Amino acid sequence: MERRTVLRATGTVLLGLTAGCLGDDEPEFMLRVVNQNFGAGPDGNLTVWVTVSNPGNERQSGTVYVKADLNDDSMVRVRDVTLDAHETTEIQITYDQVYDDVTSFTLDASVEESE
Repeated sequence: MERRTVLRATGTVLLGLTAGCLGDDEPEFMLRVVNQNFGAGPDGNLTVWVTVSNPGNERQSGTVYVKADLNDDSMVRVRDVTLDAHETTEIQITYDQVYDDVTSFTLDASVEESE
């Protein structure tokens, strides 16, 4: 009977000691672009709104890349973002082009882990 108690206690102690050693110390990168939209801003210029969310349980930082093809010109705008756990923010980017003068526009927003 005493032998079982000692074995059970030893197993529990070993499991407790190794619990933190088996996992990855780095939290998974969780920042996500959850919405992207464009239209005329308050000044009438083309404006892009990108919503970034952190559904994870850790504060995280990332770099948001907004790639746009505007009237046959390609451009990339970059913004850094840091969000607490379960926080969401909206990034606004205004272009020098009047919205009514835009003939073609494509948008692709992404977020990558900061180095």
